[in-house]
Amino acid sequence: MSQPDRRSAERTVARRHRVTLRQRVVLDALRRGDRFRSAQQLHTDLRLTSTIGIGLTSVYRILHRLADQQLVETQHAEDGELLYRIRDSCGHHHYLMCRICGRAEQFTLDAVEQHADLIASQHRYRDVSHRLDLYGICPRCATEPEITAQCRTDANR
Repeated sequence: MSQPDRRSAERTVARRHRVTLRQRVVLDALRRGDRFRSAQQLHTDLRLTSTIGIGLTSVYRILHRLADQQLVETQHAEDGELLYRIRDSCGHHHYLMCRICGRAEQFTLDAVEQHADLIASQHRYRDVSHRLDLYGICPRCATEPEITAQCRTDANR
C-alpha cells in the first residue's frame, strides 16, 4: 500500500474510531521505520523522541487497539514476543524476518495455502487460520559488523 493510500486508510479508520493524541504519537513512531518492533522498543523510542509522556502499559493498550483497527500488523518474534509495524498491505501473507534488526520480507506460498484449505476441507473445519514464520539474519546484518551493531541498537530502541 502506498503512503497516500495508507494515510487515506488511516483517516477512514480515524473517522470511525477517535484517535487520541497518544495513539497518534505511537502511529508516528511506527511510521518512522518499516521494521517490526516490540512495545518495549517503541516505548523506549517514545521516551527519547516524544514530548508526550506515555507509559509502557499505554503503549501496549494502544498497539492492541491499532491492531484491532487494522492500522498495525503484528508478527511474532522467534522467542514469541509480539512485534508491531504499520500495516502496508492487505490479505494473508507470511514473513521472513531478520532476528537482529527486525527487517521483514513478505511472501505468500500458494501451495501452503491450498494444502491448508485441503486439510480443513477433509476434516470439515471452517474459518481455519495458520501462521508460517521464517527467521534468519538479513544480508546487511550478516555482512557488515558495524551495521549489525547499529541494527542491534536500533532494534533495542
